[in-house]
Amino acid sequence: MTASSNQHQPHDLLILWAWEYDADFIALLERACAARNVSTCICGPDDLVGLSARLDAGAIRARVGLDRVWDWGGEYEMHVEAMQRNVPMMINDYARVRRIWNKLTMHMTLIAHGLYTPHLILLPSYEEQPNLPRPNLAPLGEKFSVKSVHSGGSGVLEPVTRWEDVLVQRREWPSDQTILQAWVEPRLLGGRRAWFRVFYACGSTFPCWADDRSHIQEPVSPEDEGRFQLGILRGITQQIAGLCGLNLFSTEIALDQNNLWKVCDYVNDPCDFRLKSTAVNGVPDAVVSAICDRIASWVRRQTRRAT
Repeated sequence: MTASSNQHQPHDLLILWAWEYDADFIALLERACAARNVSTCICGPDDLVGLSARLDAGAIRARVGLDRVWDWGGEYEMHVEAMQRNVPMMINDYARVRRIWNKLTMHMTLIAHGLYTPHLILLPSYEEQPNLPRPNLAPLGEKFSVKSVHSGGSGVLEPVTRWEDVLVQRREWPSDQTILQAWVEPRLLGGRRAWFRVFYACGSTFPCWADDRSHIQEPVSPEDEGRFQLGILRGITQQIAGLCGLNLFSTEIALDQNNLWKVCDYVNDPCDFRLKSTAVNGVPDAVVSAICDRIASWVRRQTRRAT
């Protein structure tokens, strides 16, 4: 565990992490916080055992929390209640994150507020109905993706075309419902596939080209934003932020063959912040650095307001 403040005072930001590939992101965030005089307490993979007891005893005190481990479940979420008791503010509130993990909920929320999403069919869980008759798949088109309602972190999935594929895949999450989502074939813009991942961080948006085939990400340049009128990506993402209530997430948006902007992967948290300099399909380093700067600035505003 590393700390950068007087032990008798609450830290401004408590960061919990355990994924080895998070190390670069955590280092950038710690550096951004230090530059803004935001004190941090960082609990890494070896610091999670007994975390609840240390929080309740006041051995660890913080004004704001960023939890990058609890989505693993089991022993990695045992500290959640202690965090809720002892840390006044989370960058992403636990209850709000649980809500966005339900893809059906987010699908219905987005379309109810005028955003376009791919057509979706909901199937009961395998445990609820093992022998499932084939529904009418025509509204999905020739190709579609298969996901569990609570799937996360899978990114863009390969499409399927056969009902038999659905029957096989739904067995992989027997207690969860399955969703079939129409496949979006993006238009070409300047020779690039118009598929984007947009990161949202504490009020700011960071759009990236995110090829749905190669998964290579590149920042959307100001020139491209103007040439292809991509400012709409920021507007859609800001609207999603208002609907989900999170301060840090990503979304995937594509321009389809009918010139409709569709939100394909609704709200993702936690985000994969592997750096492009170390992972081919990682996030451009400059984008991650900018996101860390936004988080640090936001935490500074929140903590200075509270004192």
